[in-house]
Amino acid sequence: MIDKEVYVNDKGLKCPFCRSQLIEGGFIEVQNGKAYQEIGCTECKNKWQDVYQLVDIVPIREEEEV
Repeated sequence: MIDKEVYVNDKGLKCPFCRSQLIEGGFIEVQNGKAYQEIGCTECKNKWQDVYQLVDIVPIREEEEV
């Protein structure tokens, strides 16, 4: 059984099916303000898709040329 709430609260560090930490992620695809990443568990072999959403930005200050 999958527990999405526990998976999200654990910051996606454990498989939502078997709770193993042996998970791997693929490429991140960005579309319409969201990002998607296929994730798989090497322990139980289940796969799922993480969905990321923009929540903040941090300005990067370029150093002035001397």
